[in-house]
Amino acid sequence: MKVVETPGPANTDEVVEISKAASPRADYVIVASVTGASAVKIAEKINDRKIVCVTCPQGMYWQVNEMKGDLFEKIPELKTRRDDLLKKGLDKVPMNVTEENKLRLKELGVEIVRGTIPLFGLTFSMRLRLHKTTSIDAIAKTLELISTGTLVCLETVLMATDPGAIQEGKRVLTCAGTEMGLDTAWIMRSCASANMFHPFKGFRFIELLAKPGVAPVPNLNVRYIR
Repeated sequence: MKVVETPGPANTDEVVEISKAASPRADYVIVASVTGASAVKIAEKINDRKIVCVTCPQGMYWQVNEMKGDLFEKIPELKTRRDDLLKKGLDKVPMNVTEENKLRLKELGVEIVRGTIPLFGLTFSMRLRLHKTTSIDAIAKTLELISTGTLVCLETVLMATDPGAIQEGKRVLTCAGTEMGLDTAWIMRSCASANMFHPFKGFRFIELLAKPGVAPVPNLNVRYIR
């Protein structure tokens, strides 16, 4: 297992290489990728496994003027990204795979999955609009104590399994990061979200491949996302 020095996009290329080396031990490869850039990097390196790019559901945006403190001050690459968006005068940036990356992923045979995030969607709306937290928030925040990417890795496996992009009960190499890029990679056992806690065929963490040494835990309200 590789402990990367600090969390954030600076680790993307190293996680890509770690994923390439570990891919023979998995049936599928899943990449959490907002814009598709990280999925392109993985797919250009791994060509003997089905690769799925799991991205954000419709209606999610970065609220640039809310990117204050928190991860966007602690992680230099995120701070630079925020400052670049501010210089361009952008306030609300859609969290979508770019058209260029869609074309490239199609060329590489990568399926794009876009759906509800299991531990985020409705509970985020409840936190933001009703000021209520749920047991789902407790699960999510506990996983973030390992790394933000660990939570996202789990979610991407559920999101890829639910619509049938991958099968249940398979070894899946999945990688994700802290807001942008990649800094975490796992091998996990896939299942549909309805079977997550099933005693025999439920979700399982199998092997941790890479994570940040000390991962910052994002604010519960994550107000920079809408």
